[in-house]
Amino acid sequence: MTTRGRRTIADVVATHDVVVCSGSGGVGKTTTAASIGLLGAASGRRSIVLTIDPAKRLADSLGIKELGNEPTVVKLGSDSGSLSAMMLDQKGAWDALVERYAASEEVRDQIFDNAFYQNLSGTFAGSQEYMAIEQLSQLNDSGDYDLIVVDTPPTHHALDFLDAPSRLGNFLNRRVMKWFVRPYVSAGWSGLRVVNRTAGTLLRRLEDATGVSALAEVSEFFGAMSELFEGWETRVKRVERLLRSKRSAFILVATPEEQVLSEAEYFRSKVEEHSIQLRGVVFNRVQNELAAELGIEDEGQIDGILKRAIPTKSVRRRLVENFLRYETQARGDQLRIEDFRGQLGTSMPVATVPNFEEDLHDVAGLRRLHEYLQSAG
Repeated sequence: MTTRGRRTIADVVATHDVVVCSGSGGVGKTTTAASIGLLGAASGRRSIVLTIDPAKRLADSLGIKELGNEPTVVKLGSDSGSLSAMMLDQKGAWDALVERYAASEEVRDQIFDNAFYQNLSGTFAGSQEYMAIEQLSQLNDSGDYDLIVVDTPPTHHALDFLDAPSRLGNFLNRRVMKWFVRPYVSAGWSGLRVVNRTAGTLLRRLEDATGVSALAEVSEFFGAMSELFEGWETRVKRVERLLRSKRSAFILVATPEEQVLSEAEYFRSKVEEHSIQLRGVVFNRVQNELAAELGIEDEGQIDGILKRAIPTKSVRRRLVENFLRYETQARGDQLRIEDFRGQLGTSMPVATVPNFEEDLHDVAGLRRLHEYLQSAG
C-alpha cells in the first residue's frame, strides 16, 4: 500500500478500527466513507459504515434502495470480508435505546408517552449527535465489526458530534437529574415558585425551547430514565476515550475549491482543540493538468494535434478554448492543494481523487476510488 515510503489513506484504514470521515457538504464525503468501508472488506475485515448525515446519500452510493437504524448487509461478491451499512434514525435510535434498557414494559411505555421524551427524541437540539455516540458505542461493544466507518454531517455539525460526549455528560449530570425529580419539581410550577423564582424563570425558558408545557413532564422523564442514564453516562465516556485513542482516525474530505478549503482548515484547527489528531486528507474531484503531461507548450500545438481529426478551424478553436479553460482550472486546483498540504506536514497521508465522468452509485463504482486511496497523492 505504501508508495515510496509514504503512508497512504489505505495504510491509515488498515491500522485503525474506527475511521471518522468529516468535511463540508457536497465534497463526496459519504462516497469516500463507503469506499473506505469497502476497502476494509476487501482486506478481509468485517466493516460497517454508519452515516449520521440526515441526507440519504449512503444508500445511493452503495446502490441500496433504503437504509435504516439496523445494519444492512451489502452484497460484495468475492471479497473475503463483509460490508454492512446503516443510517442513524434519530427517533428510532432513541426508541431502541429505551426498549433495550428500560427496567420494565411499564417504564418503557411511560417514557414513550412522555411529552418531553417525544420532543427530545424527535427535534431536541443535539439529539442526533447524542444518538450517534450511543450508536457508535453499541457497534464498538458488539464485537461484530473490525472496522467502523462514521460518515458525519457537514463540518459544523461534525463538530457538534465531537462536542456531544461532553455536552451529554453535562445534560446527564447526577446533580441536575436529582434536582428534577424532587417533589416540588414534579408538583409543577406551583411548587417551584415557592422554592426558587430564578430557577423558575430558567426552566420556563426550557419549556419554551422544547415545547413542553408542564414541568412535571420533565420531572417524570428524568425519573423514568434515571436507571437508563446510569449506564449511558459510562458508555458516553468510553466513546469519548475511543475517539481520542490510537484506535480511531479522523480523515478530512475536501475538494479544491477555495471556500471548501477554508472550511477544511477551520475543521482541522477545531479537531486539534479537541485533542484529536487528523490522520489523513482526501481531495475529491481534482482536475489534472494535461498540457505538461502531453508535452504541449502553446495553442498551436493543440491545434496541430486536432487538425487531422477535425478539419474545420472554427470547431478546433472552440475545442482549444475549452481545453485551455480546463487547464486553468486544473492549475488552480493544484496550487490550492499544494498550499493546503503545506500546512499539514510532509508525513500526512493524502489521496488525490480525480473528477470522475459520472457519480459513483454502486459497489463497482466505489472500487474505482481504491487505487487513489492506496496511492500517495
